[in-house]
Amino acid sequence: MGIRLERFAEAVKEELSNLLREEIDPNEYGWISITAVKVSKDLKEAHVLVTVFPEHLEEKALKKLSQMAGYMRKYLSKRIRSKTVPKLRFEVDSLTKLVERGVIKPPNGEEG
Repeated sequence: MGIRLERFAEAVKEELSNLLREEIDPNEYGWISITAVKVSKDLKEAHVLVTVFPEHLEEKALKKLSQMAGYMRKYLSKRIRSKTVPKLRFEVDSLTKLVERGVIKPPNGEEG
């Protein structure tokens, strides 16, 4: 990913994280953390990787995030300077789950 895409993805991650802190009730949907955002080269789509704690609320949290995707996209359009605001797709960050369980080591070789 180029520097421009990395900066854009980081801005999306930061803004969505702020929005989730304000809008999502952790008692109902768990603690949702955005671990990464992967943006397509044309900026039309963003895959937002999330972790949810406790784990049993993952499905409920993903459903809520998908329902809020249009609202989040509109929010991003007001917060990020860009002609295009990506369509948001949410998925559980399975790599993070595997590292937490000790099934695999982190990609950089460091312990979590």
